[in-house]
Amino acid sequence: MSDAMPELVAAARDGDERALEALVSASMPLVYGVVGRALRGHADVDDVVQEAMINVVRGIRKLEEPASYRSWLMAIVVRQIRDERRRRQVSEARTAHEDLAESGDRESDIADLIILRLEVAEQRRVLAEAVRWLEPDDLRVFSLWWLEASECLERRELALELGVPANHAAARVHRMRRRLNVAREITEALRDATHCAELHALARAWDGRPSPLWRKRFERHLRGCPVCSPRLFVD
Repeated sequence: MSDAMPELVAAARDGDERALEALVSASMPLVYGVVGRALRGHADVDDVVQEAMINVVRGIRKLEEPASYRSWLMAIVVRQIRDERRRRQVSEARTAHEDLAESGDRESDIADLIILRLEVAEQRRVLAEAVRWLEPDDLRVFSLWWLEASECLERRELALELGVPANHAAARVHRMRRRLNVAREITEALRDATHCAELHALARAWDGRPSPLWRKRFERHLRGCPVCSPRLFVD
């Protein structure tokens, strides 16, 4: 996308139909590339791209900062990819259920499948809670890293979005992931703080809002506590 993109985005946002057509046209190669990589050339790529661009057209007037268009566009695309993957998973699960129904050990197989899905759902819940502990700058790095992990962005594109060389981008991703891991440990520990009297007292003094200060306080406790540390880092 060219340096003139913010001006084009601003015009499209303000109701210029020609600018909107030009913006959609300029965005299509990037969107097709991202969706194509994420879905590995699946037959539904065209449908996902079309739905994503419909959402762009519908939502462009709500975009506050034209300079953030690319990140906003990627968020829409990734949401559409996620929806498509979920739709596929539902379809595959239905097929698997029908296959299991024909097997001799149906109840056992279905129970294993349910347990697996519950475990995955729980991991996602913990991650969603952990992300709340990240600061705004880390959140931006996290969103780009998540796109990279989903094969929607390459590392050079991530670095370009951050405006830094690739080696600096790698360092920022590393720092973000360390803080995210700490946040996950805190989230896990706070699920049942009653196992440790000191952690329980600390949690009661906390106002419930994630912040850098409380992240450091909880981390300091977890690292040095003979009760919490083995629970988190050994079991």
